[in-house]
Amino acid sequence: MKKLNKTTYILIFLVMITLFGTKVYAQGEGPGYFPPQPKDTEVLISKPQIGMQLILNGNKLVNTEMYINEVKVDARYDEKKGGVFYVPNYPLSAGEYRVSLKVEIEGFQPITQSWNFNISNQAIGTLPAPSEDQKSVLYYANEYRKKFGLETFNLNDSLNSAAMSHANYMALNKKITHVEYATDPGYTGSKVVDRVTSFGYANGNVSENVTGDIKDYKEAVDGLVDAPYHRLSWLNPVYADLGYGQKDEYQVFNFGGKSLENDELITYPMNNQRNVKISWDGNETPNPLRFYNSDNEVGYPITISYFTNKSIDRWIIEKVTLLDSRGGALNTYINTPSKDEYLTDSIIVIPVDPLKYDSRYTVSVKASINFTDGTSKNINKTWNFSTMKKPQAPQTDSVYKDTASHWAREYIEELAKKNIVTPKTEDYFKPDYKITRAEFTQFIVNALKIQLRDYEGAFSDVPKTSGKAQYIEAAHRAGIISGTGNGMFEPDRTITREEIAVIITKTYGKINSPVNTKKVLLSFEDNEKISDWALEYVKSAFYLRIINGRDNGYFDPQGATTRAESAVMIKKLLDALGR
Repeated sequence: MKKLNKTTYILIFLVMITLFGTKVYAQGEGPGYFPPQPKDTEVLISKPQIGMQLILNGNKLVNTEMYINEVKVDARYDEKKGGVFYVPNYPLSAGEYRVSLKVEIEGFQPITQSWNFNISNQAIGTLPAPSEDQKSVLYYANEYRKKFGLETFNLNDSLNSAAMSHANYMALNKKITHVEYATDPGYTGSKVVDRVTSFGYANGNVSENVTGDIKDYKEAVDGLVDAPYHRLSWLNPVYADLGYGQKDEYQVFNFGGKSLENDELITYPMNNQRNVKISWDGNETPNPLRFYNSDNEVGYPITISYFTNKSIDRWIIEKVTLLDSRGGALNTYINTPSKDEYLTDSIIVIPVDPLKYDSRYTVSVKASINFTDGTSKNINKTWNFSTMKKPQAPQTDSVYKDTASHWAREYIEELAKKNIVTPKTEDYFKPDYKITRAEFTQFIVNALKIQLRDYEGAFSDVPKTSGKAQYIEAAHRAGIISGTGNGMFEPDRTITREEIAVIITKTYGKINSPVNTKKVLLSFEDNEKISDWALEYVKSAFYLRIINGRDNGYFDPQGATTRAESAVMIKKLLDALGR
């Protein structure tokens, strides 16, 4: 089968030494550091983070001293970021600045660094706050991080701005690239490290994924995780910060991080993972299949990575096998660091042919890793995963054109036939779109058949011309919903899961006796993140089995809900009410 010509994914490679100048300087088990930032660049923010990431390797930091233009400043060690940083209390004027830094670590010679940077004449004082799109991408990306068992990303304003500027550059110049040229419109920095430092990001460990020919961020993230080179950025525990930008069909994902506290061995697919795709179309630049002259669809790529602060000298591979459920060995393409110049801490295993549906596979890797400090690590890892079931052929009698094969079709179509849920556009329900406060309110009003009235102007941001105004006011009169303060309702904002719990519980209490929540105990991993005003409502909705936690054990109170998930919740509410 010929591979599909779809989205192109291009990776800013993880070979930090050669490609973006963020070499790690270290002596054996002693302390190390990344190059200081911002260095030899024009900075576009007047209050940048200035400093240097450290790798202490368990050693004790004794003292730090930083001078800017020979004036001592209050630079401090940030344990979370793993480095010494200083952010000016006041905007720096345009011009050149000279930084000197001295770091004293017990038992070692001091680390001293001096460098220059320029504040641009066009530097701004404050970076834009994250947009709703950037927040949505963070939520979706963190669903993957939770699935991986990794610390979730934080949105970073500097990475967001750098990603947005590079997306604009690609759109202006109509090309997918990691490298910008000063002669092109929209230029902000040649390499990703230049761009992120220009916007004030001082952590030296950065990476970048870009995509083209696609506008949906979910499809972009899914494709990047499928593509084995790109996947490594999403799997790497060193990356704690995320930035996102999109312009037209161009999307940019920037990653930034810290030094690792502990080495981590990470596989993907993970041990006992289910519903793994059976194939991959090989659509990635660089192409991991370039060694094999393969232009056919292959099996889903498997990766095993050893993430560490140490510098890896080489992998010595003893055995790599992929077995089916009967113990039969599958033919595979194997990319190792000794063969593939774009790998340092990972091995890629690609089945020559697509895997079978609904089947279990076993991967075994036996190898050793030699580090430049003379130490080594033995790897002996065996794990299993199962592939997805064969999709059913789409049914043609679906109410909506996009729900025929959707997991929530039964719920959506039952409610649609009762005129409870409505399409997003014409014949499309858009089941995986996040639902807004106005849309959910309309569904609830339809479900309870609450009487509509003429427009009364209950909320200043819900005009008469709004198609949802009568529904919002009907729910307000019924005591099911309330505003968000100052006479506002925020109808177009994505509704949170804890807000849905409030509406559902109030709706249930209007018809049946309220739930006694005194003996209801919540055991979610993020109980403490549930707002005080929503806690009793969440308990009620959970007790009624209308809203459950996520698969990872979290409730995700401030998280979004899709239109499909909302349909399921409303159906469960009607069941609880006996309707």
